[in-house]
Amino acid sequence: MSPAGLSSDAELLSVDVPEAIAAALRTTEPARQLLLGAAAPAALQAAGAGVRPRSVRFLAEIVRRGGIEVAARLAEPMPAPEQTEVVRPWLVVAHGDDRVFADWLDAVAAIIDARLSRP
Repeated sequence: MSPAGLSSDAELLSVDVPEAIAAALRTTEPARQLLLGAAAPAALQAAGAGVRPRSVRFLAEIVRRGGIEVAARLAEPMPAPEQTEVVRPWLVVAHGDDRVFADWLDAVAAIIDARLSRP
């Protein structure tokens, strides 16, 4: 089943996010495919590691200003090692339009934020 058709947290947690990112970036509509296929699973997996929305937004800003390659070379792109373990594979497979990837990171942050703020 494609990530866009998944509904439960367990199904979303099973998605190979780096592969979903790589597949989306090979399409003619990478921004749309990133949102449909990788944002929700990435947010769930990141939130499970304790990643905060502001950390993902900060990383998005690094991507916007310096590019994906600069972000990928950061020793610790997230505040804690277990958070970096989740996020680093995203940076390794990401390529192409820095703005598209930064916008995707913002979408991931928004999903984490929405999940944290629900009762």
